[in-house]
Amino acid sequence: MARFLNNVIKRFATANEAPSPPSRSSGSAGVGFGPSFKRDPKATQVKRVGYQLPSANATGGGGGRANFESPDIDFAQIDAAIERDSYVMQTVLKYSELVFKSGWQFKSKNQQALDYVKLRLDMIAVGTDTPTEMLFQGIADDIVRYANAFIVKARGKGNQGLPPGLSAIPMPPAKGPVIGYFRLPPSTMQVGRDLNGNITGYQQTVQGQDPITFRPEDVIHIKVNVPAGKAFGEPWLAPVIEDVRLLRKVEENAALLLYRHIFPLLAYTVGLDKPGYEATDEELNEIRSTIENMPTDGAIVLPERHKIDAVNLTAIDGKPYLDYFEARVFSGLGMSQVDMGRGDTANRNTADAMTGIKADRINGWQRQIALQINKYIIEELLVEGGFDPLADPNNKVEFVFNEIEAEMRIKLDTHEIYKYEHNVQTFEETRINLKLEPQVDESRLYLNMVKIPEIEAAAQAKATVASTPGTPETNNKQQPTNQHGTRSGPKRSTESLRESAPDFISTSTLDRLQKRLASTYEQMEADVVDEVRKHMSGRSFPIKDPKTLLSAVHFAKDTMWHDIEYAARQCLMDGVVAAKDDLNRGSLANVNYSSSLRLIGEDANRSLGRLEQAIQKTLSAKLADAKDLSEAILKTRAVFQSLRYRVEFLALYTLAKAFNYGYALSFLQYEEDQLVVEKGSDGCVTCQEKSGTSIHVGNHSSLDEVAIYHHIPPWHPHCNCRLTPAKEPEAKA
Repeated sequence: MARFLNNVIKRFATANEAPSPPSRSSGSAGVGFGPSFKRDPKATQVKRVGYQLPSANATGGGGGRANFESPDIDFAQIDAAIERDSYVMQTVLKYSELVFKSGWQFKSKNQQALDYVKLRLDMIAVGTDTPTEMLFQGIADDIVRYANAFIVKARGKGNQGLPPGLSAIPMPPAKGPVIGYFRLPPSTMQVGRDLNGNITGYQQTVQGQDPITFRPEDVIHIKVNVPAGKAFGEPWLAPVIEDVRLLRKVEENAALLLYRHIFPLLAYTVGLDKPGYEATDEELNEIRSTIENMPTDGAIVLPERHKIDAVNLTAIDGKPYLDYFEARVFSGLGMSQVDMGRGDTANRNTADAMTGIKADRINGWQRQIALQINKYIIEELLVEGGFDPLADPNNKVEFVFNEIEAEMRIKLDTHEIYKYEHNVQTFEETRINLKLEPQVDESRLYLNMVKIPEIEAAAQAKATVASTPGTPETNNKQQPTNQHGTRSGPKRSTESLRESAPDFISTSTLDRLQKRLASTYEQMEADVVDEVRKHMSGRSFPIKDPKTLLSAVHFAKDTMWHDIEYAARQCLMDGVVAAKDDLNRGSLANVNYSSSLRLIGEDANRSLGRLEQAIQKTLSAKLADAKDLSEAILKTRAVFQSLRYRVEFLALYTLAKAFNYGYALSFLQYEEDQLVVEKGSDGCVTCQEKSGTSIHVGNHSSLDEVAIYHHIPPWHPHCNCRLTPAKEPEAKA
């Protein structure tokens, strides 16, 4: 952190003034500080025209600093509803979690401006003891609850609260730069406006304390769902509270109805309607006492002059009313029974549709939050540091939410690529629709970096073979093909592994993954060897606790896991495409890529965990009796080389599993029940036994899609078995 801080300060800092822009001749436009001027918002602000609508509880009766108004909706009622009702509490928690579900990031064309904003926010987080992520999450929580969020700025004098050597010029009319942001409870805030709606100040009122007033430039008011002329956003929860109260009242009445009718009403008759057989007071008192003292599950024996009849009362059926009022509450909350954990009547399509409706609301909030954070937080920090985006658009730094619906994003991106491939739109239009910069260094694209060099290398190799002197017969005598082909030595293990890979796995995907895994594994080995060398200074041989050397293994395992998961995504999609082609369908199956990749990743992570344990166990045993550095290094390298095959096998196994899993899930979505296992070219005994067997994906999916994953090939490393249709497919739309 300290090194990063020093590097950034060297790039930004000047003595006690804002950074000056580089000259036009320096050729650094868009890289260093852009042109900047001392911006004064009041000098450029346009005076409002027309009257605004004051709230019903505005004080003062007119414009002026004393005219503070509170929101029309009582935020305390919203707090009470969240605290006391489980439906409202669960809804608020789900929405708050979804806003930051996929995370966020800063984007900018100017890396220097981007680093400056990150540095300022990091220093603010240190000074206020509030992480930036927590600040932004708190803003989202207030927006979800109240549709309003208030952040007050703490300002420093001079260079107070800034890194040493870095200064910031405050934006007028502020007297000092921002050194801290603090959330304020929206229920305590009032806004002062004049008759035209210009903000004259803010006031915080807390019971038992004197009111605090703030200048307009010291408060950030982020709001959504704001009617024209109003100062506050209107919470979406407000109209739902009455529906919740009504539902709870109906439930209370239903509970009373249940209590009243859960036990039958019994009528006791004492005596007969004949002269001389009437009941006496003594008999009535006696039977009353017997009934009152009788246990709930007891019985009573009566003579012939006594009779007990059950009174049949027809009670109203309250279920339709409960269902109606509950559905009304769910509609107001924007939730469904699936969201509340009840999915007995909802299928996958219904759940996806409900999730999409909820995601639309979240996206709307995210747009408003990001827009106002960029305007009221990021822009002021940039201007204070001399990176005015108004003077140079390249200095703009944007707060951006990541897409929360990954599957929908994949579908939209695939459609944009489809339009480009079918000559509907240009390359630049496609990148814009993919939310990427339209201009890009095309030499860094996969086609130019990988594919074309591969083709050129293959053509060059072919030309070299054609120009080799001699005849095949004489050359074969010098390098016999029955040994190592036309090579000067045997094949490398990775090459032989590639040749034994299933033909349905993309060669380019497998090659990239194997190269990345090999590079990470070699780096992991080198890091462990370096740790062993560090023991040389202390002459700590034999090494008593080799576990201290294996931190590099843990971090490298995470890197390999991410590489495997990335490659598995491509093979999963290849399996989906293969299923579409084999069944002659017109569109790809609606496979849940997120949950599928999570399952594949968990399986790969378990395998990598076993590899980590094997390295630790084997290395501990080998290094326990190492007498010197050379022996320790030799044994360390031997351990890593002996276990290298596990990484290569894991790559093949995971990619083959991902392909077959995408294939099987597509059959499930197409409502095709039966699949057949097709044996690979080098089938072992297990593969031969499994060859031709049928897999009924419908039976497994009734339990869980996880069950499908564990009932499909590959059955072991180097297994080439794949899934095929059980019958000749018919063309369907």
